[in-house]
Amino acid sequence: MARVFQILSLLLALSLGVQLSAQQVRPPQGKADALSYLQGMRLQNVKRLKEIDETLRIRIEDSDPATLEFEVNRLKVAKLEHSMRQEFLNRLILQVDTKFSGGDLRIFLERSLNEMAKIDATQMNAQAETGLWKFLKFASDAVRRLPERKENILVFLEGYMHRSVVNPIRPEDYLNTRNYSNGLASEAGRPLDRDEVGAAADSRLKGNKDEPALPAKSVTAPTNL
Repeated sequence: MARVFQILSLLLALSLGVQLSAQQVRPPQGKADALSYLQGMRLQNVKRLKEIDETLRIRIEDSDPATLEFEVNRLKVAKLEHSMRQEFLNRLILQVDTKFSGGDLRIFLERSLNEMAKIDATQMNAQAETGLWKFLKFASDAVRRLPERKENILVFLEGYMHRSVVNPIRPEDYLNTRNYSNGLASEAGRPLDRDEVGAAADSRLKGNKDEPALPAKSVTAPTNL
C-alpha cells in the first residue's frame, strides 16, 4: 500500500512539474500584445528609413545644384529623427521582452523609461549630444500624468514619439494638445492611423510636399494593455 502511495505521489509531482513548466514559458497576459504592437511600430519606422535613404539618393542625382544642399540637409534631419526613433523602439522592445512579467503596463513603462533615461544621460559616447535621455524622461513623465487610466498606453506613447524624439515636446504641452475645449466642454481629438500620424509628423518636421508618404491603413490597437 505504501508503494502505491509513493507511485501516486511521484505521478502527482511530475504532473505539477509539467504544469509549472508550461506556465513559465507561456507569455504573461498582455506581454504578447505589447510586443506585437511595438514591433509593428518598429517595422513602420524601418520602412520610413528606407524611403528616406532612397529619396536621398534620388535628390543627389536629380536636384538642382542651387538647392542640393538644402534638400540633402532636410532629409538628413528626417533620417536622424527616424534613427533615434529606431534606437528608442529597439531599447523599449528589449525592456518589455526581458523585464515585463505582466500587470500594469503603464506603471512598467513609466519606471522603465525613467531608468532608461538615467542610463542614457550618464553614457559617454559619440551619441552623447543626441542622446535619448530627454525624450525618455519626458515620455516617462507624460505616461505618469496621463489622466485617462483606461486609455491604451502604447497608442499614447506612439503619438508622443511621433511628435519628435530628437526635439521632444514637453509632457504638459503634449497632454494639452490632445483635447479641444470651448470653455464649457472638452472633446478628445480624433485618433489618427499610425501611418497618417507618421506622415503628418514628417511633413511638419521637413516642410516638404514632395516627400513620399506612406499609404494610410488601419491600425489595430492591442487590447488589455
